[in-house]
Amino acid sequence: MTHYQLVVIGAGAGGLVVAIGASKAGKKVLLIEKGHYGGDCTNFGCIPSKTLIASAEKAHALKEGKEYGIEFETPQFKAVKALERVRAMIAHVRSHEDPPALDKLGVKTLTGLASFENPHELNVEVTDGKFEKISADKIVIAAGSHAFIPPIEGIKDAPYLTNETIFDLKEIPKQLAVLGAGPIGCELAQAFSRLGSEVIIIESLRGVMPNEDPDVDTVMAKRFQDEGIKLYTRCDANLISYKDGKFLICITENGEHHDIEAEALLVSTGRRPNVADLKLDNARVEHSDKGIVVDAYGRTNQSHIFAVGDIVGAPFFTHLAENHGRAVLTSLILPGPLMKKIDKQALPRVTFTDPEVASVGLSEKQAKEMYGENKLAIYKVPFEDLDRAMTTGRTEGYVKVITKKWSSKIVGATIIAPRAGEMLPELSLAMLYNIPLRKLARLIHPYPTFNAAIRKAADMWLTQTILPKLRGKKS
Repeated sequence: MTHYQLVVIGAGAGGLVVAIGASKAGKKVLLIEKGHYGGDCTNFGCIPSKTLIASAEKAHALKEGKEYGIEFETPQFKAVKALERVRAMIAHVRSHEDPPALDKLGVKTLTGLASFENPHELNVEVTDGKFEKISADKIVIAAGSHAFIPPIEGIKDAPYLTNETIFDLKEIPKQLAVLGAGPIGCELAQAFSRLGSEVIIIESLRGVMPNEDPDVDTVMAKRFQDEGIKLYTRCDANLISYKDGKFLICITENGEHHDIEAEALLVSTGRRPNVADLKLDNARVEHSDKGIVVDAYGRTNQSHIFAVGDIVGAPFFTHLAENHGRAVLTSLILPGPLMKKIDKQALPRVTFTDPEVASVGLSEKQAKEMYGENKLAIYKVPFEDLDRAMTTGRTEGYVKVITKKWSSKIVGATIIAPRAGEMLPELSLAMLYNIPLRKLARLIHPYPTFNAAIRKAADMWLTQTILPKLRGKKS
């Protein structure tokens, strides 16, 4: 049995932060990974999806040239090499996170499936059923999550795709059905549509990105439909079958039955933490199928065992896993009084469709439930009259900022724009340091930019909230 000061289970975003940081601090570290190093983000998520989205944006730009005064024949293209580019990008990024690269940083690696023998000891199944036994002073669980497959009749017998397998396709499918209109489903649906697939999105809830601001559905549903994507929302998939290279998906919408045919099926109906194989009961670690229970420092009920990232439950974001990892790393390398709590700031999130959908903090509905509608002021700036939006032909989006009425303290925001993810940090930073929205009116925004919409929203505190109140007093 080999002993380490620290063992990290999972080489995704959170695990890498802890393992590399602890090694730099002089700790003897072992990083265990059952699959590809780099985790979901490198292999199945952020890197491949954003690479494919970039190719799709180029293809779409060719199609819409006439709207920008560029006259040419309708372009014909083959997009199979876009999938090759995705795989090449995965390999490139992974090469900076694989065992040889980590060894240069002083991190020992072991490829295999880890499970607990007891609170301080692990069994790692490596190859051919062989096991290695590992013990550790401290253990960090960063085992990630997996795609949730809904219990639809017939689905287990069909060769469906998930975000973990869709990038292995060698051709762009002629028809692609997508179960789920959340971030993963929407991003990949639009990308494959732009690269030549006929795409159908099926969502059981209220619309596109159902967990976002309701106005997101209005904007993005229109955008998708304008691009030729078919939408079935508020409907249930009842039966899935596969025969002769075709999927048949039976759905019910408003009491009516529809049969949808497609060459490929992407299931993107959420994620679940990877708790099943860890044998957490042997370590007496408190958990459920929703994740591992941790305290404000990322510790489990076993004080020497920490957990970070997707394994602790939703929401599942790479940047959140890294945030967890940085806090736990500090606690591992500094004395007890200097342990660092996991930052509870409002979480920014971005769906990388075109336009992007970025949000932070509370939704309008959540804010009204928490504070009451009368105590809020909501400022929305549509892009129809924003100069930069008009010049780029991208007037479909908006900035919406939710504030406490008189103080203008920001409690939430949503932005729909071509680069909404780059716009959002201005509002996130204001929330982090309790800068009220009204003070952003003083900040000089370069002209013309999409961010000018944030300044316009800040101006609204005076024009829509304060001045009407003052005029009312005078009368």
